[in-house]
Amino acid sequence: MTNSSNLQWSPTNAPLASSRTDDIWFIDPSVGWAVNSNGQIIKTNDGGETWEQQFQDRVYLRCIGFATPLKGWAGTLTASKRLYATIDGGKNWNLIEDRLPQLAPPAICGLSVVNESVVYASGTNYPDRPVGMIKTVDGGTTWTGWDMSQYATLLIDTYFTSPERGWVVGGKADKSISNPSRDDVIPVVLYTEDGGKTWVNRVENMSSSFPLGEWGWKIQFLNENIGFVSLENFQAGAILKTTDGGQTWTRLRINDPQGNTNLEGVGFVDENLGWVGGWGSEDFTKGYSSETNDGGKNWHDANQIGQFINRFRFFGNPVTVGYSSGKTVYKYSTAPVTAPLAEIAAPTRFLLTNAPAQFEKSINIEYTLPDNAKSITIDIWNRFGAHVRTLVDESNQSAGSKSVVWDGTNDSGERLPPGIFIYRLTVDGNAESRVIRLDT
Repeated sequence: MTNSSNLQWSPTNAPLASSRTDDIWFIDPSVGWAVNSNGQIIKTNDGGETWEQQFQDRVYLRCIGFATPLKGWAGTLTASKRLYATIDGGKNWNLIEDRLPQLAPPAICGLSVVNESVVYASGTNYPDRPVGMIKTVDGGTTWTGWDMSQYATLLIDTYFTSPERGWVVGGKADKSISNPSRDDVIPVVLYTEDGGKTWVNRVENMSSSFPLGEWGWKIQFLNENIGFVSLENFQAGAILKTTDGGQTWTRLRINDPQGNTNLEGVGFVDENLGWVGGWGSEDFTKGYSSETNDGGKNWHDANQIGQFINRFRFFGNPVTVGYSSGKTVYKYSTAPVTAPLAEIAAPTRFLLTNAPAQFEKSINIEYTLPDNAKSITIDIWNRFGAHVRTLVDESNQSAGSKSVVWDGTNDSGERLPPGIFIYRLTVDGNAESRVIRLDT
């Protein structure tokens, strides 16, 4: 394992997410929450030794943040259920869709919880949908929103250091392109000092040096001066780094031997030691991670720290503990997380295959139902978390082995382009998901 002052990465006992665990938030080194591709919010009170499921719904959860041990929010990519809130530490999560303003983005990709009163959220990661931001200054009772299309085509992660001063990252296509795709954007790193009224793109002077098809994904500030932005790019790996508080940025290539690309997560514990992770390859299947010991100048393979990582979070200065979310939740600590002392029964399994599948014309999804199953749904999302198809939505199916065929079309009957998809089976609130690849 990777070590720094006797710290090392190891998996916690969080469930393995078939696609991944998208985000984590820890209120202290022991108490934290995670959101995963099964539409679940899970919580640990003991630093990842044990986890409990608090929530499950037919949504694609993307981000989570807490202001206090009791008060938090979770954002989704599901347009009709974009934001949930809790005031009891996650025992109950309430949809607050009716509080969101008209200009709220159709998906909440990033959350920045400044304090108990002030929260910002950003989105969206779809170039054919509106981009915008929302904020509350009264702890979530009311929200205001505003359009960000002047500044960006895509918006992902946001990070505020005070109620007025903060950042949001994403990508922007040239204004001459009427229907831009992800292939048309370059990174933006937007900064505000007035609570989002005005913004400055701190990498505008670098525009000509960025390759098309690259955008900012996650942002981390190590301290007031040093910060990093991961750059998602299907064919290259790179980050942005600042050493002057975000006034200027430098693009650093990920030059590890494995050729890590399609990055999402970025996390540094000091100016020199850090990691990047994500999908790992253009086809979203490798899940590579990489490490640097010289501030991002040089990188080496570090897949042993975890796979498919989307978020890092750390505690202490110097760092004493950290977490990351990807294939599962990983912990950076002085010793590996140990298995629970008491034997815990494995959850009931419904899907009959574990391996990712490739198919061309159609795929047969097989599952088995227990006695007295009341509600059964199978939903399909694309690799960016957009819902494309409801395959099954039924009640009171008989027990036993079942199967359903998906022909690669959306709810409108249109053939979808090749790529990675996630299907999720939900049986009475218990969910399982699998990753599949649609070929040409």
